[in-house]
Amino acid sequence: MVIADMIHSCSNANVAQAAVSCIGGAFAERVAAAADKNGLNVGRFVAIVISDFARRASDETLDVLSRKIAGADQPLLRGLVHVVEPALEEDALFFDDGESAFAPGVLSCGAALHGSLARLH
Repeated sequence: MVIADMIHSCSNANVAQAAVSCIGGAFAERVAAAADKNGLNVGRFVAIVISDFARRASDETLDVLSRKIAGADQPLLRGLVHVVEPALEEDALFFDDGESAFAPGVLSCGAALHGSLARLH
């Protein structure tokens, strides 16, 4: 349920922006740099990554993520970090579904996101 809430909430660019601001620190700086590299604001970048994760994540990946955030004080924010981190790696690919003002297509921070999902394990 928390993962579904995270996906639903953080697929909205404004909510995603606020969540990254709440997390802050080095994570927020890395997200801002990746967003800038792709010509996006932080909220839209995170919303794209979350939407891509929602489309690609297997049941096994969702189970692993659920275990990683279990017992966290702020499980939604912790889940967001676990989902977004692979997209911050060099050569990570994720896909914009075109539901934005930006041209649909592949965005890159430079291993494919779907390959990076395995690192949640």
